[in-house]
Amino acid sequence: MSNDESQPKGTSINIGGNVSGNIVVGNNNVVNNPALPNEQESGRPSRSGPPLKIFISYRRADSADVVGRIYDSLVQEFGRESIFKDVDSIPMGVDFRKFLADSVTQCNVFLAIIGRHWLVTEDGRRRLDDSTDWVRIEIESALARNIPVVPITVSGASLPPASELPASLQDLVYRNSMAVRSDPDFHHDMQRLAKSIQSATEVT
Repeated sequence: MSNDESQPKGTSINIGGNVSGNIVVGNNNVVNNPALPNEQESGRPSRSGPPLKIFISYRRADSADVVGRIYDSLVQEFGRESIFKDVDSIPMGVDFRKFLADSVTQCNVFLAIIGRHWLVTEDGRRRLDDSTDWVRIEIESALARNIPVVPITVSGASLPPASELPASLQDLVYRNSMAVRSDPDFHHDMQRLAKSIQSATEVT
C-alpha cells in the first residue's frame, strides 16, 4: 500500500503453480475481475489446509503498471479469490495503522514490489522515513508475522542496502528476493514466482 495517493495499497497473492488462494493488493478490497477464470473453470486443484492469500504491497507512482500485469498473472494461476490488491478506501474515523495491519493479517504470503522509485520518489522524497507511510506499515506488519515476505524487484530496480532503510524494515533485504523482468522474460519470471509461492506455502 502506498501513501503516494489518498488511497492505500496492498495485495494478497498465492505463490506457486496450480494452488487456490487469495490475492490481496493494497487497500483491503479483493479485486473482482469476472473476465478472469475462477478456480473451478480453470481446473486448479483445491488446496489442503487454510486458503492461500497473497498480499501485494506497492506504490502506485512507482510500479502500478507492472503490478497490474503481476496481479493478472497470479489471478490466472491461483484464482482471483486468492489475491489482495488495492484497498480502495479506509473507512472514515478508523485508525489507518490498525486497518492496514489487520489487512496484512489476512494473508499468508506478502509480496513487496520494489521499483526504481520505491525508496526515493521522483521528487526526491524518502517516504519510508515517515512512520505513517502506508507501505512502511504494511511491510512492518508482515515482517512481524513471520510469514513469507518476498521482495520483488521490477523495472530494473535493485534491493536497497539495509543501511538505507528504517531499522524496522532492514530485515526485508535479508529475505530471498527475485526480479520480475519485462518482456520477453515476464512470463518466465512469473512462472518461477508462482512455483516459489506454492513451495513456500505447501502444507506438510
